[in-house]
Amino acid sequence: MPSEAQLCQELDAGRQQIREALSALEALGIVASRQGARRTWKGFDLSSFLRRTTGLLGESDEMLRDLLEVRHALEKSMLPAAAHKLARADLVRLRALSREMVILAERGESFEVLDEQFHRALLAPLANSALDAILQTFWAVFRATRNDDESVAEDPEIAAMHEQVIDAIEDGDIQRAVYELDRHFYGIRNRFPDEVLGFSSAATA
Repeated sequence: MPSEAQLCQELDAGRQQIREALSALEALGIVASRQGARRTWKGFDLSSFLRRTTGLLGESDEMLRDLLEVRHALEKSMLPAAAHKLARADLVRLRALSREMVILAERGESFEVLDEQFHRALLAPLANSALDAILQTFWAVFRATRNDDESVAEDPEIAAMHEQVIDAIEDGDIQRAVYELDRHFYGIRNRFPDEVLGFSSAATA
């Protein structure tokens, strides 16, 4: 990047203003600095920005619940467009992820990593970086809100819902695919302790 003096001249700004602006960009991960070397421009990455912002706001149960609601609304509304763009190879990979999740769930093991991969791959054909960043942020917050010794119940029935979404897409029934995805989100509370998401049984009945 240009030096502070060059930036002051090009932007017609004072040295203090430039330093404050650069400090803000560094805090957001857009600019990197190293002692004895010029600052470098790393670029704006929305997922990194959201994760950093989440850290500043505090990783709370309420934020996790809010992010889940955003995910639900976005995935449900954007699935039809994504479904029409999924190639055969995409569907094969999604089905493999679905079946592996069921296997892990039946063993009583966590399938959260595969779950994240599935949902991101399901909507990947849209090439929407903002959407993908929101999905990444949800999982980052979810992991941050869990204690190391906290167990999460893994339900094979919930895991199996992923493959039902793929079945519907392969059948060309996009409306049913949206229904299955919607049903999956309402079943998520069976995977996570109620206190984590702030849901009660009555809320999802």
